[in-house]
Amino acid sequence: MKKIKELKGIKTLSKTEQSSILGAWGNRVYCGGPRQCCFRTANGQEFCDYGYCQSNGNCVWA
Repeated sequence: MKKIKELKGIKTLSKTEQSSILGAWGNRVYCGGPRQCCFRTANGQEFCDYGYCQSNGNCVWA
């Protein structure tokens, strides 16, 4: 897997990649739209994939 800082553009992450990123970045996942979880990297890039928005504003990857 590429390091986060080396990624460019939009990429759909595998479940393994999502889990490793969540472990490395903590709970920074947010709802990016209907049925979409997103997070931002340190350099400001946004990555989104299918997920479920909760009433408290958290998002759970599908």
